[in-house]
Amino acid sequence: MPKLRFTHLGLLILILTALAAAGDLQVRRGHRSRGGPLLALVNGTLIDGTGADPIAGATVLIRDGRIAAVGASVDVYVPRDAERVDLEGRYILPGFINTHVHNALREDHLRTWAREGVTTVRDVGASQPYATVFRLRDTYRADPLCARLIAAGPLVTVPGGYPIVPNQFPSMVVLSPDDARTKVSQLVEAGADLVKISLEPSGGLPVLTAEETVAIVETAHLGAVPVAVHATQVAMYRRALDAGVDDICHSSQNRLSDEMIAEMVQNGVYMVPTLTAQRKTGETMSNLGRFLAAGGKVALGNDGGYLAGLEVGMPMTELEAMREAGMSPMQIIMAATKTAAEVCRLDRELGTLERAKRADILVVRQNPLEDLRALLQVSLVMHSGIIIRRN
Repeated sequence: MPKLRFTHLGLLILILTALAAAGDLQVRRGHRSRGGPLLALVNGTLIDGTGADPIAGATVLIRDGRIAAVGASVDVYVPRDAERVDLEGRYILPGFINTHVHNALREDHLRTWAREGVTTVRDVGASQPYATVFRLRDTYRADPLCARLIAAGPLVTVPGGYPIVPNQFPSMVVLSPDDARTKVSQLVEAGADLVKISLEPSGGLPVLTAEETVAIVETAHLGAVPVAVHATQVAMYRRALDAGVDDICHSSQNRLSDEMIAEMVQNGVYMVPTLTAQRKTGETMSNLGRFLAAGGKVALGNDGGYLAGLEVGMPMTELEAMREAGMSPMQIIMAATKTAAEVCRLDRELGTLERAKRADILVVRQNPLEDLRALLQVSLVMHSGIIIRRN
């Protein structure tokens, strides 16, 4: 009898495995599973965001807002009833993600980002009350014409600290480690996607103490919420790293030591350099190059929506500054897609063109690996499977 039970169990496993394999091949073999209409982007050149070589003659098959299949056309079966869009060799990329913006609670800004292929933005500090921020975020997320919004709510600082001084920018003020825990816990419970803290001592401004910084990071992490930090000086990088932050917004103005860079890489701390916001001054450019060479992960962010002259839409000035700092076009594309999705904690859903991920797609006419300005030649933008722009 033990041998017979094993045989039945083995047979059951074989049957379940075969059913799973059959389901996995439904799209390839043309068997429709239940769901909405199929849309096929055909005859494109795929740059999928993973860093893999481009694939000419590629197809992306989309159903119910997600990628059902993607790859070389010979490997992707397109059912007869699918709507086809012939891309005529144009370049298919993931929708871009800008991880450092402000003033994103504006429909015109969100629509501009989306139309230009930046389908997700991360607002790292809003002036409105956080209940308003998160309510508007959820409202805009329901509109496919608006870029998907990731929101921090208010910046967290101290009385008289940046950006209250000198920018008169309303922020959340904490008075002690215990006060920090209480207020950040409330912020997380209200729905913050991340917590953004300020460590900016320029001009003698007060900053969060080491104990307050640790309290904020620990509280946010208890709620599974990442922490980003505004820091432009090595001493504040040190405080942020000691506290365990997840990403640092702005490349340091003074030189990062090789040891600090190695520590950032080892601990998986991301850099969002915002080179144009800092006018490429000091050591900002060289720090980025050295961080990248050491294996550090860099995400796109340009501070757009707040500082004058920084694009709302495709942040071409920042992309070109990253190129000037030594990043290759492929590294820049990955910073704007795969790595940016990781920073936003959306890498299971976005950032690369892979099966089952959301169909956020940018199609451009020319090859951005040869000229980044090709990203301005938008042919098609898709947001969660809905075409929102088509030239």
